[in-house]
Amino acid sequence: MKYFTYFGNHLINAKLPNNSEVYFAKPPIPGIKRSALREHTRNAFENPLDMPPLRELVDGNSKVLILFDDNCQPFPATKKPDMRQIMIETLLEMLYEYGVEKKKIELVCAVALHRKMKEHELEYMLGKDIMKEFYPHQLRNFDAEDADQIVEVGKTEHDEIVETDKAALEVDLIIYVDMIQIPLNGGHKSVAVGLGTYNSIAPHHSPHMTSESPHVMQPEGSHMHACIERMSRLIQKETPILVIEAAMNGAIYPFHLRYVGKANKDCNFAERIIKTFTPASLSLLPESVRYKILKSVRTDYEPMAVNAGDIDSVHAKTLSLMKDQLAIDIPRQYSTLVFGLPDMSPYAVDARINPVLVVSDILGYVFNWFYNKPLIKENGVVIIMNPTYEIFHEEYHVAYKMFYDEVLADTSEPFEMQQKYQEKYAKDEHLIDCYRNKFAHHGFHPFTVWYWATYPLKYLSKVILVGPKEPRVAHRLGVEWAKDLDDALTMAREISGDDDVVALTMPPFFYANVGE
Repeated sequence: MKYFTYFGNHLINAKLPNNSEVYFAKPPIPGIKRSALREHTRNAFENPLDMPPLRELVDGNSKVLILFDDNCQPFPATKKPDMRQIMIETLLEMLYEYGVEKKKIELVCAVALHRKMKEHELEYMLGKDIMKEFYPHQLRNFDAEDADQIVEVGKTEHDEIVETDKAALEVDLIIYVDMIQIPLNGGHKSVAVGLGTYNSIAPHHSPHMTSESPHVMQPEGSHMHACIERMSRLIQKETPILVIEAAMNGAIYPFHLRYVGKANKDCNFAERIIKTFTPASLSLLPESVRYKILKSVRTDYEPMAVNAGDIDSVHAKTLSLMKDQLAIDIPRQYSTLVFGLPDMSPYAVDARINPVLVVSDILGYVFNWFYNKPLIKENGVVIIMNPTYEIFHEEYHVAYKMFYDEVLADTSEPFEMQQKYQEKYAKDEHLIDCYRNKFAHHGFHPFTVWYWATYPLKYLSKVILVGPKEPRVAHRLGVEWAKDLDDALTMAREISGDDDVVALTMPPFFYANVGE
């Protein structure tokens, strides 16, 4: 059977055994149009969950810190105006109405250890008016390595250090504006991680958190999220936190590209024709052109709902909405997963995906996108299809290049790399300078994404990479190599004894709800 999927910046028809199963995301749940988003935002702040209305939380003497996500989510980038622009513009109007002075408001992009956003990226997200009014003196990226700006809040009952931006402790109210695409994000993770330093992120982004439990991508049953919550509650004791969460629907593709994420049976006649000829048409284009085409796509995401208020109450609503959109019932586990990975990652915005992300995005993200148990049987096989070019963005992925050249040349085992290399990279002065001043991900960041793969690296019998022309890249990444999908399936069959294959078509994204 044919499996229409991504292969980097290409779309292909891969050939799977006839008894294979291919799963697709649900159609997007209708969302709130941008024209109505101001009204919904205002209503959310006027009627928050388990907190007083915004007008009762601030007055003319109040200092307010407005936090917002970086462009890792939602991804790919949304069309303009970005929903954060509309929501923050509405919030500012309300604060002014309630007597808050402009000079007592600060906006911070909560980048944590991600790369900082450039001025033009902030303008795309927030609009020219907010930039003109606040940038650069009252609008900035969080800097986890700014010693003058970082303070220790205290330690949790598990002796975990909690550090944050001192602005979070000097204001009367923190308001976090959150666009949530998957259950990994939002809730207690927003402030505690968004304003987290290496010292406070290392305890929960650790292989110890995921070695015995695969739950990374949702709070339920997650050691990682439990640690984050402990830290968040310590910050809450110092400053009230009001969150507003917009739970995104699955409308990734604009109208003319929706066929890419749909099963043939759900496509109309024209879409089926286009789908048939897309792989051959793209084959005629150079790789560089295909890359530009893919990166130019702007998504049609809309919020399914907007809720403001207490973190726990709001995030419970968000998670329920997310499950309505994301949950796909899959009757059983499979022996082999085949996945065609696009040149796309939340950590490769405005960049090509690098080899480290090829493996970590599948084993850290896609493998863990389930609600109850993994889609793949223990000792199963994951086959990744991606050309996996050895390309690292010169600005953004400096630490990733070093990680690939040095750490993975020595070991792909998470506990070993943690012991031998983590501190060195986290404290490296050159990498700190690149993070602070040159828009690079922090030196610790490649470790964090690799650690999310700790459980599947132990759980699976084999990970096979199909795409590179020779095995060197796969071996550097600590996985097997196959020259083509047929060979990879043969390798998987030798382990499972039969063709027990499942494939996923993403994006749009979804989580598996696996039966017994």
